[in-house]
Amino acid sequence: MTEIIVIGGGIIGASVTYRLALAGARVTLLEAGSLAGGTSGASFAWLNANNKPPLAYHILNTGGMAEHRILAAEFGHAPWLHLDGNIEWAAGDTDHAALLEKVERLRNWGYQAELLTTAELRALEPDLVPPPGVSEVAFFPAEGYADVPLLVGTLARAAERVGATIRTNCRVAEVTRSGGRARGVVTESGERLAADMVVSCVGRWSGELARAAGLHLPMEPTVGMLVVTAAAPVRLRAVLNSPTINVRPDGGGRLRLQATEYDPVTTPEMATTPLPAIAHRVYERALSVVPGLAGTPMQAALVGVRAIPGDGYPVVGPVPGMDGLYLVCTHSGVTMGPLLGRIAAREIMGGIVDPRIETFRPERLIRGSA
Repeated sequence: MTEIIVIGGGIIGASVTYRLALAGARVTLLEAGSLAGGTSGASFAWLNANNKPPLAYHILNTGGMAEHRILAAEFGHAPWLHLDGNIEWAAGDTDHAALLEKVERLRNWGYQAELLTTAELRALEPDLVPPPGVSEVAFFPAEGYADVPLLVGTLARAAERVGATIRTNCRVAEVTRSGGRARGVVTESGERLAADMVVSCVGRWSGELARAAGLHLPMEPTVGMLVVTAAAPVRLRAVLNSPTINVRPDGGGRLRLQATEYDPVTTPEMATTPLPAIAHRVYERALSVVPGLAGTPMQAALVGVRAIPGDGYPVVGPVPGMDGLYLVCTHSGVTMGPLLGRIAAREIMGGIVDPRIETFRPERLIRGSA
């Protein structure tokens, strides 16, 4: 039986582990902290292929959206999945023209995109108030969001039921290798684990793990803050992405808020207790579009580091110069995680390369040993 170590317990690592275990591999997932405790748990988790050119990247993301529906049918019940659409509006004539151009491009690519009047928006989301001057909004009905920790936990438990081993609080310090091949890992505690294949699903830490294998992978991570409110007396089902504030439901009546304008002043080490000044600014912006939120306290702020390879696009496949090491790293991991899990497992276990990842192989970024 093929022995495989998967490093990283976020959405991608859990998806890869589940699919490999189903395919008959003996899989051990090693997570440095808790499942979904890194970027996956601090993500806006917007499921979309909304503005992701070129076409090859768009297609990979639409495949990711479709895979979420397949996974829901496979499990028969998907409480983590919310596909009630995404709403966008623009600020000013120039931005509105760009929004209309995007809608037209996506329609030409076969993607669901509609234009609604503000009266139609009120009928769809009565507690959402666009700013003055907005007379038309874009609506993308196939989009939505995921409750990522719930999805990760579901995948991990399903993987365990078919024989996978899940180990949390187990940080990998080194990828062991000999003869140009990965042979396993050494954990931070000094434990050595052998494997026929090591799969890296560590997201923002992919560059560090590559260095631990004697390789160099350029990364360009970005940092963002999310604010989670207490249960609010508002009705909201869809995701909102607007120039000043992004808002989506977060379960139990809570809302999850994001203002990407503040990303440049957010750092990975930023303290979130007590709530930082940025969180209060984000909340004030949310009040302008969801006035029913007034009086609802903020519950938490989350800082996440987005896993973005050096050229901005996914890296999926065997690592050149290191047999036995397979890499999966991408932004939009929530959208594409279940699909990339299936794609990786089919290649690792059966040598089947999905044509959708041909553009995104590691050799374009990994040029040799560090």
